[in-house]
Amino acid sequence: MFPEFFDIHSHLNFPQFDEDRDKITEKMAKDGVWTICVGADKKTSRESVELAESAEDNGIFAAVGLHPTEEGEDFDAEYYRGLARRPKTVAIGECGLDMFRRGESDLERQKSVFEKQIELAIETGKPLMVHCRAAHREALNILSSYAGRGLAGDIHFFSGGWEEARAYLDLGFSISFAGPITFTSEYDEVIKKAPMDRIMADTDSPFAAPAPFRGRRNEPLFVKEIVKKIALVKGVSPKDAAEATTRNALKMFLGKSD
Repeated sequence: MFPEFFDIHSHLNFPQFDEDRDKITEKMAKDGVWTICVGADKKTSRESVELAESAEDNGIFAAVGLHPTEEGEDFDAEYYRGLARRPKTVAIGECGLDMFRRGESDLERQKSVFEKQIELAIETGKPLMVHCRAAHREALNILSSYAGRGLAGDIHFFSGGWEEARAYLDLGFSISFAGPITFTSEYDEVIKKAPMDRIMADTDSPFAAPAPFRGRRNEPLFVKEIVKKIALVKGVSPKDAAEATTRNALKMFLGKSD
């Protein structure tokens, strides 16, 4: 049975959930919410796989990779390759570029780490889970250089404008929206213009909780509020938005189609 909602990016493995993780996953199962638990380094990538595998049909999947701001770890391709081959690993990442929290002096290191993960995604046939902040031009240049090699993926927590979104879409990528769309109209243009079959929802929990939960720890369950706002901006019913974003996630990450 497929879920009603699919939060494609959470950090349910992070310590913010250590006290009540089981309760949250039980509520997710009851409410029909699936998620991809995303790693940011070796430790959290391994933990994401372990959480996904803790029950065969728990509606939790894993993404494994090295976040661009993690400077204390070199990208160990063999280690991540092993995790990528686990049956419930569905994406490579969180990987990409971040010039918001890191200056230009770190760009070349980030590019190198990003490119290694792109190569791993192509090798394993997994889509990318891309983090990009204040570096869309650089990220697009890198992704464009791999055109024609079967690369796919999602630009998670999309924070750019329509021109950047259209460029990613032209490369065959999808874009996903997170909590901030519920309390600002800044992303309405992109939501309106992006094709419904190319957008998804992600919470990035425990960070960036949507309205009406701002200031609280974010949870995968709150993806419902993001889907509700997508529906409002697109002028469709919440049910249709939930079905579309879930269908897109199932196709991208699990290879499932109608």
